[in-house]
Amino acid sequence: MTATLPEVVSGGLPGADAYADRAFSPTEERILTAALAVIGRRGVRRLGMQEVAEAAGVARGTLYRYFPSKDHVLAAAAEYDGQRFSTGLDEALATARAPQERIEAFMAYSFDFISAHPCRPLFESEPGFVMSYLLDHLPSLREELLAHLGDAFGAVPAVACGDLGREQLADVIVRIFAASWIIPQTDDDSLVQSLNHILQLNGGT
Repeated sequence: MTATLPEVVSGGLPGADAYADRAFSPTEERILTAALAVIGRRGVRRLGMQEVAEAAGVARGTLYRYFPSKDHVLAAAAEYDGQRFSTGLDEALATARAPQERIEAFMAYSFDFISAHPCRPLFESEPGFVMSYLLDHLPSLREELLAHLGDAFGAVPAVACGDLGREQLADVIVRIFAASWIIPQTDDDSLVQSLNHILQLNGGT
């Protein structure tokens, strides 16, 4: 699920293609981490280059040397955030072998990522932006979930017995992820446990 909140505006931005699948330097990562935090506090539309520079602890000239405009910052932040998720997910799944372990690891990592994401408060300041993002990206998020866990879903009893298709299960999970952006949980661990129980993991019935 590498699509992330700033990505809804990144596709048509100047320089967007330049950041696709590229490695970022430590200074760039520092700037982009700061940019995501500022986006979460201020929103995309009110994102300012001076505020990003101050949050990153770099001179304004340094910021412009790496990212010539706000549009470049947004495009790079989208790519960096996607890489951040994918790298963490690969690490979370690396030691999980059995199908149920992979599903559990995916659930735990994904909800931890959402709960700690600096852009999570964005719905309060720009609900239309977040809703547009969710509508645009639910299909691609579902496809990525299937790519990571399609085979593992066969271990879910409802899928194994034919009551539920893998695509249907992925759609339900992605919609729960989307809802968690809009309506934050007071206890994300409890939500993960509830999902595992619904999927009849951890010995649930």
